[in-house]
Amino acid sequence: MSAPPRSQIPTLSELPLELTTKRLTLRPYTLDDVDALWPHVSDPALPRFMSWNTHESKDVTHEYLESCIHGRERGVGVVWAIRHAGEFVGAIGLEGIKFQVAAWRVDRAELGYWTGIPFQRKGYMMEAASEIVRFGFETLGLHKITVGCFEENEASRKIIERLGFRFIGRQEDDVWRDEAWHTHRRYELLASSYSDITTTMPVRRP
Repeated sequence: MSAPPRSQIPTLSELPLELTTKRLTLRPYTLDDVDALWPHVSDPALPRFMSWNTHESKDVTHEYLESCIHGRERGVGVVWAIRHAGEFVGAIGLEGIKFQVAAWRVDRAELGYWTGIPFQRKGYMMEAASEIVRFGFETLGLHKITVGCFEENEASRKIIERLGFRFIGRQEDDVWRDEAWHTHRRYELLASSYSDITTTMPVRRP
């Protein structure tokens, strides 16, 4: 059985948002990240599995960062810049953070992420995602984290499944992109079944 929600809904801006792992530092976006993001978000090969298009100018990147910062200020999402040895390698976020819908407590968010092409297949995203899932459940107090990926995105699918997310279904021909319909695979993970990936035993979290 899942534990009841926390009695007090947390305020995102009051939580410690700068995180570290064995190899990485994760800190929320700032407007100073334009130049770090630009080589990646302007690469046409990167967003083929994403919901966004290649950035055509740094003004687009600036507007994107502004929207992320505004979401964080409103408490509905946070996106972290992922750095390794001081170099920007990708981004990860918890978006659509929602605790209350009318009389319902839902306490959930959607996980999203991307890695710059030169830094893929180095295990950075698995390391970053493990930390953000931990933050979501242990610090933010979420009850559920959801995530999805295009069916053909094998790299993302492996990360999601290694994190312990439960497959809940396929959304056939869900979105049109690059002259084709794409099917989404959808997953969810509950706080009650969240497992620390450094162990083999599921552990109960407060």
